[in-house]
Order: sequence, then C-alpha cells, then structure tokens
Amino acid sequence: MSQDVETQVVDEIFARSEAWENLLALADDIGSRMAGTPGEAAAKDFLLEAMGRYGLENVRAEPFFHRAWTPAREALVVTAPVGREIACRCGGLSPSTPEEGLEAEAVFLDRGDREEFERRRVEVRGRFVLAPYYPVARQIKTPLAAEYGAVGLIETRSHPGGLQPARTCAFAKLGAIPVASISREDAEYLRRLEARKGRVRLRLTLDSRVERKESWNVVGELGGTGGGAEQIVVGGHYDSWHVGPGAVDNAAGVVAALEAARGLAGFRGHLRRRVKFVLFGVEESGLVGSWAFTHRHRDEMKDTVLMINNDVGGRPTGIGSAGFEELIPALGPIAGRVRVSGENLPPFRVSVGGPGWGSDHFPFVAHGVPTVGMGTTPVRPEDAIYGHTRGDTPDKVYREGLTECAAINAQVILHVSSLPERPARQKTRQEVEGLFRDHRFTETLDLLEMWPPERVFDRYFSF
Repeated sequence: MSQDVETQVVDEIFARSEAWENLLALADDIGSRMAGTPGEAAAKDFLLEAMGRYGLENVRAEPFFHRAWTPAREALVVTAPVGREIACRCGGLSPSTPEEGLEAEAVFLDRGDREEFERRRVEVRGRFVLAPYYPVARQIKTPLAAEYGAVGLIETRSHPGGLQPARTCAFAKLGAIPVASISREDAEYLRRLEARKGRVRLRLTLDSRVERKESWNVVGELGGTGGGAEQIVVGGHYDSWHVGPGAVDNAAGVVAALEAARGLAGFRGHLRRRVKFVLFGVEESGLVGSWAFTHRHRDEMKDTVLMINNDVGGRPTGIGSAGFEELIPALGPIAGRVRVSGENLPPFRVSVGGPGWGSDHFPFVAHGVPTVGMGTTPVRPEDAIYGHTRGDTPDKVYREGLTECAAINAQVILHVSSLPERPARQKTRQEVEGLFRDHRFTETLDLLEMWPPERVFDRYFSF
C-alpha cells in the first residue's frame, strides 16, 4: 500500500471527524449504558445505525446471554462507636446481604494483596475488610478476602472528590462475599473514628438482582480484496457502569474505532485483509462480550492476524503490544508518521508489555492472537481519576485525541492489511501459558477463573 493512500485516509479523518459528536450522543444523549439496561440497547441501536450510515458491510448485532446485574438497594451504616450513614455503591455481581443487613467490625488494609491478607489473617476473619481501590483490583481482593474469612469487602476510593467507584466484584459469576465501595473521604473518617473512639462496627445492606439477559456485540466489516480468510479485528467496549455516562471509559475508545471505520470506508479497495470492527458489550462485568465473540468465532481465531483494542482515551502516546515482541518492528514504520498535537511530546513508539487481563484484548491473547492497544495519557492529569464514577463525563475527554486515535487506528489497519506476511506469529497454547508465567499472572488468572478459555466458555455461556 502506498503512503499516498494512508495520507488521504488520515486527511479524511482529520478533515471530517465525527468522533466528538458520536461521543456526545453516547455519553450525553444516552448516558449510562450498563449491561442489561435500556441505555445499553439504545447504544447498540445507535452504533448499528452509524455503521450502516458509514457504509460498512455485513453490519449486525451478534447477541449473547449473560448474568445481568442490577443494584436494588445499597446502604451502609456505622453502628458503633457512633451511629452514622455512609454513602456506598454495591459492587457489580455482589451477592445480597440478609434483608436486615450484615453487621461486623471493620479492619483497615493498606493494599489488599495476598501478602497483607496472610500477615493479618487473624484480624480479617469475621470482619469487614476496608481496602483501597489501588493497587489491587477488586476482582482479586474479593476472592482473597473470602479465602481469609472476611464477611464482606468495602473498597475505598483512592482519589478525593466524595465519589464511590463502581466496579464488578467477580467476573461473570456471583461474588463470594458482599462488596461495596465508599469515598476516600468517608474511609478517612472511619480511620479517624477508630483511632479516637475504638473499633468501628458497620452494617451493610445490599440487594443485588442477577438475571439472565441478552446483550450484543455490534459488528461491521470492510475490505478483504485479497480474497483470503485472514482478518484484522478492531474494537472497544460500549457499555459503562450505572453510576455515570462512561465518557472516557469507554465511549472515547468506541468512537475512535468507529471514526477509523468511517475514514477507511471510502478506501476499502486498498484493504487486502478483511477488517472486522467489533464494539463489545458487557466488558465491565468480565469481558463477556469479547469472550462471546471469540467463542462464536473461535474457528476464525487462527486467521486473525491482529486485534486492536481501544479502551479509554486521551492524547495518544504510543502503541502497546500485549506480549508480542515481533510487533515492534512490524508496526515501527507507523510510529514516525502519526499526527499528535502538543508541545514537548515524547517520541511516539511501539512498545511491548504484559498480556494484561482487564480489557477486551485478553480473550484474543488467550487464543494466541497478536494484540495491540492505543496508549494514551490525559492532557490534564486530574481527568484520569474519574473512571467508574459519575464524574466520567465528556468534559474529561481530550477532544482532539479522539480524532488522533482514530487516525492511528486507520494507519495500523492499512499497514497490516497490506503486509505480505503476518505481522507476528500466533502463539501456541504452551507459549501463551509461558507468557502468563513470565509476567506472574498464573495465580491472578486462577483467582479470576480466566484460564484456560474452555473453562471461561463453560462458566460464561453454559447457564
């Protein structure tokens, strides 16, 4: 493929980008897009209409069933040494408490990793564990807290602002113990209360409804003039939590992928390999949509030469590969041609890191598929702290970054589509397991019940 075509595509995206308007449609007009809600269905319909309007082929919604979670009641009360209500949010897929609530003393942890649970195992048993949002994910803290005998987990926000973060406590199953979140300010109050007046006792009341519901991956295609079976998958998740509109996480990623598709639609004749744009549902509850896609299309995984994931937005800083070293030289030519505005910016590079497990690239990694993600950073550092809260609104999105990310997606797609050989060899099952071991992911994946893929498929889709 000539660089003239790439330049024309990039010029088209920068000249007529619809990314910002599409983001406002998702975040402002539709708002929360939590799985199993009317907002999610409205987003699906909007994305189908947009793909059709942009001229993508085989536009469709691919349905799948999942465990949809709805919080019906969320209440936390300090019962000793004083009486006081604390604002809280129920953790996604948290089990309900008894109707009268669950009452116990609190114990405060600094991290919530296995080492700390082991060191304080006597204190943890029979109590509520209060642990910070960072650095240990809630999906890991929850089974650890249950293993060490805690009656419940209360995750405390790591940033100020009086917000309670939403996050699932388990992946696509009911959690082992009740889970809720509170603000950093309320957590600090509880610590002060214990220091001044003695042990804190809490009563948590949660009513969680879990129902079997239908959700969808939204799919559209372009290209494939070479006639072979090989394909590129480009995506991002369109669902959000109930607490807010999910503008950065992940309307930004969705509209970047969608804008890349719009820009490429007029140049589809230059795409030798087929490109599937997949906007995933139900990412927040355990990557359910991307697991559903790899399950439905498992015979195509051997023909998928690259998966490009778009999750959260900001100023593009690089292209990151999830454990595939060969992608650095294969995608290196793109790095010198991207358009990113700003002063004193570091060089845009292709880099390689760990396989990760917290976004929609992971089911593809689990099948040995080479994956990359758009690396971004907030222009205003404070914009990074609002994910999974009601503060994740369009004013936190770097508008120019949406178009820049879209153009980089398109450049990678054009480049990889025209390569005579695959950009990287697919990994075997043994090599994928070796990648997990090298990055010390084995215990984490066991806690999450995320390996091997057959185990995930059975748990996610056989109910």
